[in-house]
Amino acid sequence: MKKRRLPPLNPVRSFEAAARNGSFTKAAEELHVTTVAISRQVAVLEGYFGAPLFERLHQTLKLTQAGRDFLPDATAALDLLDKGSRKLRTPQTEPLLICAYPSVAVYWLIPRLPRFHEAHPDIEITVATGQKPREFNYDEIDVGLQYLSDAREGLITQLLLPDIIQPACSPNLLENSPHPLPPESNLAHHTLIHSHYRQLDWKEWLKTAGLEEFKPVQKVTYKGSTLAYQAAVEGIGIVIVQRLLVDDEFKRGNLVAPFSMAAKRSAGICMVSKNESLDDPRIATFRNWLEKEARLTVDELASHSPHLFEST
Repeated sequence: MKKRRLPPLNPVRSFEAAARNGSFTKAAEELHVTTVAISRQVAVLEGYFGAPLFERLHQTLKLTQAGRDFLPDATAALDLLDKGSRKLRTPQTEPLLICAYPSVAVYWLIPRLPRFHEAHPDIEITVATGQKPREFNYDEIDVGLQYLSDAREGLITQLLLPDIIQPACSPNLLENSPHPLPPESNLAHHTLIHSHYRQLDWKEWLKTAGLEEFKPVQKVTYKGSTLAYQAAVEGIGIVIVQRLLVDDEFKRGNLVAPFSMAAKRSAGICMVSKNESLDDPRIATFRNWLEKEARLTVDELASHSPHLFEST
């Protein structure tokens, strides 16, 4: 067998991270080392090859031709090592990492997890939350629950909870307000609650309801849906909710729908994993469980509120 002539692994990791991120600083954050350490490791690799891999310009980093030639092979090799090492890890080595939007975790996932733990006590999981796309790093996350409207290369994406949006408020607000709802015209006398990450919800629902010209007098915006939904529970105003996500709050009587009209999107909360993740039977088990729980959620809402699934 021909003897392999391999470059040192740590310098290759540092180079690949820096080239992929276009930054020594971002590579250092990813690998949990200092920027100086990344620079030194790259210098070691450049010494090994006898050629510069980066052009170090003022506040920018640009690959040389040698760097561009080496990067695809470096990435492929590291991906293969990662895949091989994942296969050899025992299930007890580390728990599955599940990342979800805060609202998905609080209102839908966590209330259902006791059923998973009871059915699969041998599978340990860790739940984290993320809001922005960069927080869903599928090199680290085993299963993500995020809002997507299309597939992503290299990822298995499956729609779990279609986006059905509808106004909601506390029953006390609805019962005690001097401006009852409906009619829709009385919306002008109420505070409309907005979520920073779902700015179009009210606009889309108003359009569906034939109220494109409506202009709210009072509105308040919260940074995320979890805060916005809780504000509605506390009686601060009316919010647009993802109905499948918070149907438990309706069942508990914490929220009611002042209008029956709903708007529907083709996108929604999706279950996402890397293509090769299904090699891990624990991930496959968790994904199958999520799919069954989502189907149960959809079926339950359809059974008591079938009008929400009617085409508009």
